[in-house]
Amino acid sequence: MVIREHFSGELHALRERLLEMASASDSMVGLAIQALSERNPSIAEQVIAADDVVDRLDIEIEAECLRLIAQQQPVARDLRFIGTAMKVITDLERIGDHAVDIAKVARKLALETWTDPLVDLPRMASVVRRMLGDVMIALVNHDLAKAESVVRQDDEVDLLFHQIGEDLYATMSRNGTNVVRASYLLFAAHYLERIADHIVNIAERIHFVERGELHHLAPSHGNAS
Repeated sequence: MVIREHFSGELHALRERLLEMASASDSMVGLAIQALSERNPSIAEQVIAADDVVDRLDIEIEAECLRLIAQQQPVARDLRFIGTAMKVITDLERIGDHAVDIAKVARKLALETWTDPLVDLPRMASVVRRMLGDVMIALVNHDLAKAESVVRQDDEVDLLFHQIGEDLYATMSRNGTNVVRASYLLFAAHYLERIADHIVNIAERIHFVERGELHHLAPSHGNAS
């Protein structure tokens, strides 16, 4: 019983580390969009520097997962959770990378003189960040219904991505001087769309943890691997 309670405590600590990493990645996304909105290169540099924190958490959490498997020899759902945690940190690390990509776009656009609005990029980022928060709650609370709701939210991201693309192409068509700026914004939208794909990956892995079977919750469109 004492051993089991100790292991339960270690699993709880692992969940807390996953939430810590998700929070760090989410903060990077928020700051990247802020840098883009305010054309603030110093905020963009904060995002780029913060990537070291996410990378460190990736390494530390993976090492902890391997230790738990080796020392505790977990079975059933506990083993699936630890194995899934090792997959989740890869997705969270990639989310951080894409936040850096957006920050680099912000850094480039800060050098441009322009007054164009950011189309629906802030709204798209808001949906993506909500998805990330929801999927991590679903993971730690074993909540399949919330995981499935995250996948449904991805449809909103896809619609926004396509709308932003149409708006930016229209902007480029109206005025050739807008091509470079609009292209950079299109890249930013693409990075947000990729972040949403990684979040859907996490949602699908929750199904594996809880049911013990692989299951694509969103068969209508592809995900990041």
